[in-house]
Amino acid sequence: MSSVVSNFARSLSTLALAALASHVFAAEPPASSAGRLQAIDFSAAAPLDEPYRLEFVACDGGAAGQGAKDHFLDFNLKLPNTPDNRQYYLCSRDPSNVKALLRLKDGAIYWRSKMALDVDGSWAAWNGLPGATDLKETAYKWPGSPNSSARSAQVDPDRIPYIVMPTAGLSRITGNRSAEMGRLFAEKTGLRLGDMGVVVYKDRWTPILIGDGGPFMRLGEGSSRVFEAIGESRCKKWSDDGKTCVGPGNVYPYRNFGLSGDVIFIAYPGSRSASITPANAVATLCTFAKQKLGLTGGEMCP
Repeated sequence: MSSVVSNFARSLSTLALAALASHVFAAEPPASSAGRLQAIDFSAAAPLDEPYRLEFVACDGGAAGQGAKDHFLDFNLKLPNTPDNRQYYLCSRDPSNVKALLRLKDGAIYWRSKMALDVDGSWAAWNGLPGATDLKETAYKWPGSPNSSARSAQVDPDRIPYIVMPTAGLSRITGNRSAEMGRLFAEKTGLRLGDMGVVVYKDRWTPILIGDGGPFMRLGEGSSRVFEAIGESRCKKWSDDGKTCVGPGNVYPYRNFGLSGDVIFIAYPGSRSASITPANAVATLCTFAKQKLGLTGGEMCP
């Protein structure tokens, strides 16, 4: 009997190692991005929490036996008594497409997913031209801002390359568990608003700040400046100085669609800077990205 148990245990161990190797292989970046990420040893990376990643996949509608479409951790994301055109939280309408969620050897959090457009804090939001879900304020505020609700305290998506992390628990959906769900991503990753990192798409890259928060069941969003920096502009018309998306007239100035997948996000827990400002943010982010990954040639970081 002990021999049977021993063989069974070895078989389980072999299967586990094979699954891990398969996942790490799948997590490696697309060939078009690999040259930018040569500093990363993917063989030393580990899945952060595979059941958690599969919740995103299942919610999108693509993981048999793991959760259900438009459900995340058993929460039904369809809002009651709400018309279809205002069902903003359904995963199937904006799939996260999370192909990988890893902790790298140096502690960085790596994910490969889609990237939607986030323009909270934008000129358009402050001047009466927001999209259906655009807000005046960003979740992260510049350190030392005397008035956290002022426009100057927000991270401008047209100027600063920022990404979004899940922070919103959505009490309309999760009820008295909203705070718990809002903390979930931070607790699993160690990431916080203000942490720094990079986004890579094909052979383009940009440094990033975690500058905004989004719903607990969405992963993969970037500011208009991130899209611009990776050669995927979503602005219909920039101001003359190229720093504000103003559009061609009194209409929404953005092309509001994202990238469906294969965007690489890398963010470093504990990297938030207390001395970062709107004036030095890009330089601070560039220095950090170059030190961590040895990157050169980015549009934001000449």
